[in-house]
Amino acid sequence: MSRVLITMNEDASATRKNAFGVTYKVDEHDCLRYASALESLGHDVFFVNWNDLRGARFERMFHDNEKTFVKPVPLAAIDLVWVYQMEGFYSQLSRFLRMVEIFERLCPLVINHPATIRHNLGKYYLWDLEHAGVRVIPTYRVDDEVRRRLAGGERFVLKPIFGERGHGVFLATRPDDLNRIASREEHYIAQRYEPGVRAGEKSLVFLGFEYQHAVFKHPCPVNADEFRCNESLGGTVALYEPTAGELAYAGQVLRAYAALGCPVHYSRIDFIDTDRGPALMEAELLNPAAFANYSGKGESFGRSVARYLDRLLAAAKAGAHHAELESLQQVDEVFRQCRARIDDAVPVPVLGEDRAATVDLVDACADQIHRADLQT
Repeated sequence: MSRVLITMNEDASATRKNAFGVTYKVDEHDCLRYASALESLGHDVFFVNWNDLRGARFERMFHDNEKTFVKPVPLAAIDLVWVYQMEGFYSQLSRFLRMVEIFERLCPLVINHPATIRHNLGKYYLWDLEHAGVRVIPTYRVDDEVRRRLAGGERFVLKPIFGERGHGVFLATRPDDLNRIASREEHYIAQRYEPGVRAGEKSLVFLGFEYQHAVFKHPCPVNADEFRCNESLGGTVALYEPTAGELAYAGQVLRAYAALGCPVHYSRIDFIDTDRGPALMEAELLNPAAFANYSGKGESFGRSVARYLDRLLAAAKAGAHHAELESLQQVDEVFRQCRARIDDAVPVPVLGEDRAATVDLVDACADQIHRADLQT
């Protein structure tokens, strides 16, 4: 049916001729479920390491259906690219953005949408969502005002604007703490420290606007000073059933994001409880961990992902066919005008039997019409 390409974090030490090694078993091995489900629907699935992209082609490509590396398929022949995981891309943003641009130019479907990827890349999007009416953790630029408020006893969580997995995140409790990022303040945001973060962070996973499952993440229980929920820092993850109000809030976040001109397909909405209600920590629309293995529904979620992508592929093909039909109808209409207005019209092939010849003839006829119009 269709060719689906997925960018992966590769564990080179585990890669074999008949296996593509995948890093981070906790979350990224979910992709193997996605691939299996897509293959059961008749799609060809290919894995690539983004570091293997040279120009507009990959040097290596793993065909998961056949469980072997194959001659790389040209990107122009790929029907859907899923920008899924890319090790270290935040430290190579220019190269990453070039890759997204190549995908956008050559492939009919890129998930998430390139506009969404670019917008979600930096945490500036939090201000856009706040302006759209979404309740977010109060977020500021690192400036003299933040320094003044630190001196007054407030606390702030400093985060790199471009970063993931908690790297570079720290708690500032006094002005001197900002010396850690001296001369780099413009590369950070300051989020007001919310005591509720110790109570945990809720993460809801969506396909489009359809809720899938949720987890409740908590900071390391034996380190009272730790506020980050990352498992690499001792954080824990448990299943969670969101309330109707929380589902409505997450839906509001996604609708606000889509209203910015950024289509949403595969996402995770992270928030904490505050005295004002749920407040957004981050909206993850670029390589979000889905935590499907924790739900015990890894296979069923994989099938949900496959069905969702399958619908996107079907819609894209239907749209392309419709556009082609519209183009043919336009050609046919011009052709009828030509026959009506040119007395000495020569015999022409029936539209569809020799499309190229028909189009060439219509162009010639349209040119004659244009010249006749100029003379009248």
